[in-house]
Order: sequence, then C-alpha cells, then structure tokens
Amino acid sequence: MADASWQDTWGDKGFIENWATKGSWQAPIRDVQTAMALRMIPHPVEAPIRVLDIGAGYGALAAAVLRDRPNATAVCLDASEAMLKLGPEKNSDLKQRMTFVPGSLESSDWLKSLDGTFDAVISSRALHHFTANQRRRYIFKEVFNLVRSAGCFINADNVQAATKSLTERYRRARNEYLDRIVRQSSRGKMTLAEAKAATPSSYHGPHNNGYLEEELAWLREAGFVDVDCFWKLTTTVVYGGFKP
Repeated sequence: MADASWQDTWGDKGFIENWATKGSWQAPIRDVQTAMALRMIPHPVEAPIRVLDIGAGYGALAAAVLRDRPNATAVCLDASEAMLKLGPEKNSDLKQRMTFVPGSLESSDWLKSLDGTFDAVISSRALHHFTANQRRRYIFKEVFNLVRSAGCFINADNVQAATKSLTERYRRARNEYLDRIVRQSSRGKMTLAEAKAATPSSYHGPHNNGYLEEELAWLREAGFVDVDCFWKLTTTVVYGGFKP
C-alpha cells in the first residue's frame, strides 16, 4: 500500500497539477534525453506502432512519441489515479490515440491491466523507484514478454555513479553545464541557483537509482539483444534493448 507521503503528493490531484505547471531547471538535459529515447525506437516514423508507457504519469513521453509518429497509438500505465485523470486533460489533442490504465509496478499484477503486446515499451524517470528486492530486474522480464518481435524497450532514467567521489564530480559538471545555459537563456539575469529556488524540487518518493552496468545485465538476462546505454550525461541516461 502506498505510504502517506505518496498519497499527499503523487496521489493528490492538486499537488500534481501544481507540479505539472512548473518549469524545470533540468529541462535542457531532459529535452535531449527525451529526443534520444524517441530516436531509438527502431520502426519507421510512419509505421502504425503500438506503444506502452509504464510509470507514465500524465503521459509526457508517450505524447512526445505520438507527436513524432502520426500513426502511432499509446497506452499509458500509472498507479496514480490523479495522474490518470490529468493525462487526458494535458494531451487532449491526442485523445483518440492515447489511453490511460491503472497499474502499480510494485508487483506483476500490473500486467492484468493490459491487453495484447506492443511494438515499443518506454518509460521515463519512473523505474528508478523500483529497486526493492530487485523489483526492476523482474519488471524487465515482464516487459520482455510484452514486446513484439523486432520491438524495443527504451528507458529514460537516472542511475547512480559508482563512487561518492564520482557522484560529486558529476554533480559539479552538471551544475556548471546548466548554470551556463540558464545564464545564456536569461541574458545574465538568472543563475542556476536562482532557477532552482524558483522551481523547488517536489517529493518524488524514495530514489533508489541503480548502477548502469547492472541494469544492462538485467536486460540481457531478460532476453533483450543489442542492449546498451544509448545516451548519457553524468547520471542521466537512456538505455534499453531490442527483441529478436
């Protein structure tokens, strides 16, 4: 069962609507992350593919795929009822091609919410929450069975650095990179620190970022091929694999 803090945040419609309207100081990184996730889907852009977005929230990544692929359809799965209600509102232009279904990735019961298989299964900044008892390892196996032949699984997420010292090196590099972008885009009127203060972090639940090499090994174990990290900037990654 979800804890009280989850119910007060991701389970609360008012909190989510406020969170969804805020800008993000991480947007310059996340925009590239999303673009790379889209480009790693192997099917022709005009193909009528069926996509599943797991831990989809209000369907931001799925919507990006559908706007890039005019004949694609998407199913978005999330545990938050408030997110599932917000999704059709945020993506009203895609309502004929996008459906939202409830399901928690905490156990394999989420599979009961779905019908059929998919050309691409995608996820964005959600699976790093699911590490207890190697849960993500089993999610990868469950996903493999949902992917059609020649399809893919693409995850845009966060991982942790191998050491504390590398974590600090990455944090410094990321902040210097983003600070330069913020200063340039604001013509010197704002710093990264000021941008962070203007858009404070929201509760995201426990962050149990995995180690990249272990994530890739679990994908291979599940049966995916050509498994790799397709893009990486410090601890922000896009990784995945393909079904033979």
